[in-house]
Amino acid sequence: MSTELSQPAEDPSAATILVVDDESYVRTIICRWLSEGGYRSAQAGSAAAALEYLQQHEVELVTLDISLPGRSGADVLPEIKQRWPDTEVVVLTALGEAKLAIEMFTRGAYAYLVKPVDPGDMLFRVKKGLERRRLVLENRRYTRDLEDKVRKQTATIRRAHEETILRLVNASRYRDEETGAHIKRTGLYSECFAQVLGWPADQVENIRMAAPMHDVGKIGIPDAILQKPGKLTRDEFEIIKTHTTIGAKMLAGSESAMLQMAHDIALGHHERWDGKGYPQGLAQSAIPEAARIVALVDVYDALTHDRIYQAALPENEALAIMEEGRGSHFDPFLFAIFFSLLPQMRRIAAENPDQPVQDYARRQRLPVPLSSSSLEAAESPAAV
Repeated sequence: MSTELSQPAEDPSAATILVVDDESYVRTIICRWLSEGGYRSAQAGSAAAALEYLQQHEVELVTLDISLPGRSGADVLPEIKQRWPDTEVVVLTALGEAKLAIEMFTRGAYAYLVKPVDPGDMLFRVKKGLERRRLVLENRRYTRDLEDKVRKQTATIRRAHEETILRLVNASRYRDEETGAHIKRTGLYSECFAQVLGWPADQVENIRMAAPMHDVGKIGIPDAILQKPGKLTRDEFEIIKTHTTIGAKMLAGSESAMLQMAHDIALGHHERWDGKGYPQGLAQSAIPEAARIVALVDVYDALTHDRIYQAALPENEALAIMEEGRGSHFDPFLFAIFFSLLPQMRRIAAENPDQPVQDYARRQRLPVPLSSSSLEAAESPAAV
């Protein structure tokens, strides 16, 4: 049994002390001392009664006798500390062995007092135990609040960082056929890929922000070529291809993991699985995985949305074209994942539709036939 004593009238917020001892007169004396010290108290005559009380009430500190009927105090002490780690425990015992005292401290006791206990000494230990508990809780709250502030500040910084990046990307897209929605979709598609691949959360976030920068190098391509309404000559197409190295140079040398990924994507998103891409002719796993992902989602989005040089294709036709590039143009493993992600990608596309841009109306749309050459057309303005 356990019986809660009356709360001291002068301090409604007084701490609750649970007195655990098999001797009722000892419990009564200790409770009287605690009441005179300004604390609330409750009694338990066994380990089982103590655990029952702790389950049902908030207790700041326990005075625990070692010699109890059934489970001993030494046995129940670790359970108390495991289940209620913020509850301090002061051990009271008639056994004054140093070895036992060390064992009790090892099991989580805050203090160890030998009976007969001096009331002043006991109240001092209780006071110090409660002070330690308060400091631990305050430090935990401070740490939690600090972590929350850091998370919010980090989120604010990342949003500002992302806005800066998007403004940089927009500077290049205003000179090209890209739309802001395409740029955003590319990042969201890539984020889905990274999540399915089990990337760490920070890298998933990085590719969402880095993928939209894949064509940032087009800012360095002359308008006469970039905005040419008809087909490009072979020489002009070679110049277009340099947007990969221009973008990589713009993004090189940063200590930011996100910008390092953006560098790899800008440089490698036109590489091919079979090594016949550009600018370096890399093949298979030599191409950074982030660039292989963007190569897929960029083509998918280009084929299924209106571009200045081509009208959108029905998705089944776009997928048929892309299927021809499995294992040659695209990483076959990522291609299989791509098909499993189509429902999410359709949802992203529906939530981020293109907005018509009047400036682009002057450029003639060129129909694209259903063939593997459409893959190249999807990656750049139509070339001879």
